[in-house]
Amino acid sequence: MKMIEFKRSFMQTSAKTSLLAISLTLLAGCSSITGGVDTVGQGVVSLGDKLQSVTGNVQAEKIDDENFKLSELFYEPVNSLDSLALRAKAREVCPKGYTYQSRQAHKAGEFAYTHEQCVGGSGCGYTLEWNIKCEDVPYEPFTLFGKT
Repeated sequence: MKMIEFKRSFMQTSAKTSLLAISLTLLAGCSSITGGVDTVGQGVVSLGDKLQSVTGNVQAEKIDDENFKLSELFYEPVNSLDSLALRAKAREVCPKGYTYQSRQAHKAGEFAYTHEQCVGGSGCGYTLEWNIKCEDVPYEPFTLFGKT
């Protein structure tokens, strides 16, 4: 009987130790994975920003030393008030960071919300406009999992 009890307690302790070692390995791996994702993400965002700023048709109007009005023409349904080209231009005019004063889409008629509406001949063109203020705001790192 004592031999069976010894084997059982040894196996339970061994399993607990193995589980702890696996957990620590996974946790250590997470930090390196996250660091790698941040690095790759920054590269992707940076590349996207460079491509968009070259090909985008962003207009920047200086209101005063700290405030700018950025606008870009789109010919598609309205999906969001975000734009990589506008972000790149905002970082260009405000290298230390910026805050949004307003973000809005302008159009003379009704907005199209699906691609089928654009195919039917209705005008899908609209202007996306941001009013930003240059401020000392740290750059937000890229993350796959959203803001934390």
